[in-house]
Amino acid sequence: MSARIGQYILALLVVLLLNFAVPRMMPGDPAQSLTNTELDTPFQLDEETRGRLLRYHGLDRPLPQQFLAYLGNLARLDLGYAIYYKCDVSALIAERLPWTVLLAGVSFALSALAGVVLGTIAACRQGTRLDRGLVASLLAVRAMPAYLTGMLAIVLFSARLKLFPLGGATAPFARYASAWAAAGDILWHLALPALVLSVAQTARVFLLMRNSMVLVLGEAYMTTAEAKGLPWRRRVFRYGMRNAILPVYTRLGMQLGFLVSGTIFIESVFHYPGMGRLTYEAALVHDYPTLQGIFLVTALSIIGANLLVDCTYHLVDPRVRRAR
Repeated sequence: MSARIGQYILALLVVLLLNFAVPRMMPGDPAQSLTNTELDTPFQLDEETRGRLLRYHGLDRPLPQQFLAYLGNLARLDLGYAIYYKCDVSALIAERLPWTVLLAGVSFALSALAGVVLGTIAACRQGTRLDRGLVASLLAVRAMPAYLTGMLAIVLFSARLKLFPLGGATAPFARYASAWAAAGDILWHLALPALVLSVAQTARVFLLMRNSMVLVLGEAYMTTAEAKGLPWRRRVFRYGMRNAILPVYTRLGMQLGFLVSGTIFIESVFHYPGMGRLTYEAALVHDYPTLQGIFLVTALSIIGANLLVDCTYHLVDPRVRRAR
């Protein structure tokens, strides 16, 4: 286990280096973005002011010095000051991150439950119309880009049927009579983007669970259990799913980490005020500190999710516990 932790530390160091380098590899710089009239910015910068702005944020120094300053700020848990948003990056992320955690958490739970259940049903009905229909429909949905699925959902369920709001996380200028009213409004705005985000994730979990369950149903111990006269539900849910879900558990851990970064298109389409939309906005204006903070949180979520799977896998697979 100590070797695995060492690998995660090495991965974190590589992430810090890439986190610093990738935003600076983008064409342009924050000062150019502030003078871009296409972004509807409120002021123009002359060259002298532009130079002072770069010096103030330390962007005029050589890259090695900028990198050392970046590491020093991280050691003090300082993510820097957002150039475009004019606030601390940590405060900006703290404002946006809960919305993404809510969206990603709900979609993760929906996709995990639906994928495991539908995958098990399809495997037990292998070759039937139900199996073929589930595979074909979920493969088709998985092939569609997330932003296209989101726009179609908005046109159908929001614009035409008016079942959900067009976007946002809450009603504009809303005043709630109680906490229950506020929670209801948040869930109403959350429902459609969470469903759209969970659809593609459900397809991935479904296919893996179905294939794993098909292999498990063909094992000798399942045939023995059937010969002993064990009920079908006990064979499938107690013995079959328990073994078939092992690769799915690993996949869910990876999916949980990537959900934080996977909300960019959905949050942009639904104008949802989370980390995904913040990434899109910060990339447009080349806000290096904000992008670095977002990428760091995203990388930590991915590394943390994989570490969580490694630490808890023995709870799911007894063979790992016995090996230890």
